[in-house]
Amino acid sequence: MAAGQRRGRSARALGLAPSIRALAPGGGAAPRPPDDRPVLRLAVSKGALAIELGEPFALGPLRVTELVVRLAGIRFPVDLSGGVARFRHRRGQLVRLSVEAQGTELAGWAAPRLRGLLGDGAPQLIIAPIEDGALVALRSGEAALAFDVAVAPAERALRLLPERARGIGLAAPPHALALQALSMMAGAHGRLVEGAIVLDAAVERIVRLLLPAAGARAPAVEGAQWAVVSAEAGRFRAEGALGAAPPALGDRALRALEVAELAGAADELASAGGLDEARRAYLAALERAPRHPEISSRLAWLDLVIGERAEGALSTVVDAMPAVDAGLLGGALLEAVGDRDGAFSALARAAHAEPYGPLAALAWLRAAALADAVDVRLDALNLGVARAPGIEALRWARLDARLDVADVRGALADAEHLEASARGAEARHAVSRRAAEAFLARGDVADARVLFERALRYAPESPDVVAGLARSLRAAGEGRRALDLLARARALAARSGAPACALDLELGRGLAEIAGDLPAAIARVRGVPPGVPEALEARLLEGRWCAGLGDLGGASVALGRLRDAVELALQGRADDAGPARARGAPFGDGAAAVAALLAEAAEIEERSRGDLLAAQRHLGLALRLRPRDPGITAAFRRVSGEIARPIAPAPAAPPVPVERPRAAEQRIEVHVAAPRRRTLPPEPVVVAPAPNKPPPGPRAPAAPPKAAPVDPGIIDEMPTLDGTDTSTDLTAPIPSSVTLAEGQVPLARAFGVDDELLAERLADRLRADPADQAVAMALADALERLGRDLDLLALLSARMEEGDDAVRQEVAPRRRSVLARLAVRARAEGRASEAELYEMLLQSELA
Repeated sequence: MAAGQRRGRSARALGLAPSIRALAPGGGAAPRPPDDRPVLRLAVSKGALAIELGEPFALGPLRVTELVVRLAGIRFPVDLSGGVARFRHRRGQLVRLSVEAQGTELAGWAAPRLRGLLGDGAPQLIIAPIEDGALVALRSGEAALAFDVAVAPAERALRLLPERARGIGLAAPPHALALQALSMMAGAHGRLVEGAIVLDAAVERIVRLLLPAAGARAPAVEGAQWAVVSAEAGRFRAEGALGAAPPALGDRALRALEVAELAGAADELASAGGLDEARRAYLAALERAPRHPEISSRLAWLDLVIGERAEGALSTVVDAMPAVDAGLLGGALLEAVGDRDGAFSALARAAHAEPYGPLAALAWLRAAALADAVDVRLDALNLGVARAPGIEALRWARLDARLDVADVRGALADAEHLEASARGAEARHAVSRRAAEAFLARGDVADARVLFERALRYAPESPDVVAGLARSLRAAGEGRRALDLLARARALAARSGAPACALDLELGRGLAEIAGDLPAAIARVRGVPPGVPEALEARLLEGRWCAGLGDLGGASVALGRLRDAVELALQGRADDAGPARARGAPFGDGAAAVAALLAEAAEIEERSRGDLLAAQRHLGLALRLRPRDPGITAAFRRVSGEIARPIAPAPAAPPVPVERPRAAEQRIEVHVAAPRRRTLPPEPVVVAPAPNKPPPGPRAPAAPPKAAPVDPGIIDEMPTLDGTDTSTDLTAPIPSSVTLAEGQVPLARAFGVDDELLAERLADRLRADPADQAVAMALADALERLGRDLDLLALLSARMEEGDDAVRQEVAPRRRSVLARLAVRARAEGRASEAELYEMLLQSELA
């Protein structure tokens, strides 16, 4: 620098200092910008003059490395001082052409042309060389497609034939999408012919683009054809020569040409969207080539995409190959028919064999969703992340799986990776918030708090994140601070105009459970308008807290609004689809939660107000949403039984004992016919005379004895008798001790015992021995005669649940009859919702 100053030139006088990159060895010289015109030169070889390409020239994604055009009709000696310009107007003959393309450059050029094929934007595209062709793979979100392309040159044209197309998350058959992708990449240069994309006159197109750009005349190409088409080290290369022999096709190209000849018409129809016509064409191709693996796969993919044809598609695949060897197709079909273990095995094999990393990773993600064991699911997700670390769905799934096995450190690592991969403050805020919700749901309050605070770093005015931080603080025991944050979140939501119903519920719970201010909590939830998803829970909380304050009227009004909202939603669905299809439909997956709300409302009505009818209506609606819930069913039976139970009369005076006639000395036999329902064969009932009594004197003829009332205390000892067929000695007095068994009802009634007393005694016997089916059926007969259908329904339902197959087969017809009577009676009395409940239960019995 001192020498420079002595010469009078300071460093500042030189202008801007050179960059560090320019000072590096070899970095000072800027690369020469590419020339937009090809460089041509003259060449003399073997007594002929030719024009050659001086250096490689790029044509889009292609790179022309060699071009030789022979100029005929030139006699030597000739003046070459004018260079190429002297001969540019002469028409020559193409002798040799060599073209190359890098896979990465080709993919970068073609990706924008595939916009909208798998998603809204341009997909991630990979084009890699394989034997006799190329692997083309693309992904957009959680949808991926991969297929092989066999290249079959034909004179001056190139034929591109897709095969082995497979994918995940696709809305069309993979082979049809592969044809569409090749057609979109080829553009106007290619056309679809019998399942192949044909690049017509590829040699002419190249020379007609290159030579005129250099100011020379395009040569003649007759007799020139492709001689070599090869792929190696990430580069595709094609050579054409004058009079060259056609190249020998490989096995892949030969197989692809045969399949195109068989199924080309079907491929064209599938690519155009005519799936039904394509299916018929594929079936015709299978008739010509039975059990062809490639054609069978294309037909099965088509049936899988159409839907509800999984069994037929699986049969098509199994005829050609084992289902577990059918790759992603086999896994999807086995999953569709319910074979989760087979689907997992097929997906695992496909993922191991798949060369395209993102598609293999998505296969592992699908396999992990089929695994029941957490460790198996976590292993599959680890393998998927190893194949494609950048797929967000895999990271989120592994984060959840790691939290399930309490691997907090690993889950935090996944959350940090997702945040680092996100671009922009909004995306990072969404990642931190979602991760915080996942940690909070698993009870990891400390890490959830940290993640919520990190989310607030990117969006400090987000009411949802402030509310999430409040929930984490509340779970950590900091209730007062949580209540303040909830109030701030509500204010932020009101300021931004965002929906605040969920925050009102949270704030109401906080006021009730933390501050103990039930009136303020009621005011919060009462402000939740009807029609929003939070309205049902708000009405339940309002009713619960009103009952806690002693405002039973307000509680009844709130719970009535809850019931009316559910009935309105169910009625709207029933008007469109019929009552049989309305179960839970308006609420989707939340039907169980709504049923739980109704069950709690019924409990409040019964416990606080003693209103059994309102509780029954709540439970009836809950049963319409969850007809097989055992808790709701038991509560409905109990409440219905309480409603149907008559009021017990005042205790009457004890009956005056009546002297029983003494039994005769002789043996009395009562022959009993087989009853309608019997578990043991009939046999004579022997009634012995009363013990320790003196023998009677001579008996005088007398009228038949009158039936005397029987003490209710010995009803349990009455004999079995069928009123339709009896034979007994009428001259014998009434026995003093008999045994109650099945079929005793007519005898009991003949002795003056009414059905009410008989039902009470039979119920006591059944409670003492619940497994006695004979007593249960006798009680059912008594209840049916009394018209106590609700009690009868409860009895028969309990027998069906607790009994074996034989008991259920015996009880089911009677239960259907009771349900039909109850439905008719309820509809006649104007109780439409109750009638619909009975009709729904009856339809479930008949289904």
